[in-house]
Amino acid sequence: MSKVSMMGTITCQDGKADEMAGVLAAMVEAAHAEPGVEIYSYHRAEDDTFWFFALMADEESMQNHGQSEAMRAAMAASGPLMAEPPRMTVTTPIAAVGFDL
Repeated sequence: MSKVSMMGTITCQDGKADEMAGVLAAMVEAAHAEPGVEIYSYHRAEDDTFWFFALMADEESMQNHGQSEAMRAAMAASGPLMAEPPRMTVTTPIAAVGFDL
């Protein structure tokens, strides 16, 4: 089985980035307990766009994460803060420094 990665961006409504940061931090905390989650991170750019990177052990781990209670709660909380739908892309990692493939 191949590992699965996901990358993307989330654009907030003006003035909502601090609130979004709190929602995303809670999502990261919840991901600690999910089997197969190897890397799960959000990064804030100067324009208050959030960048996302995750690495999962396999496709099943990615699917389970997407259906988790924590994900449903995060989507409910973050939806009203977004300026547009998130842009996410699922990929297969092919080379890396810092983690094993």
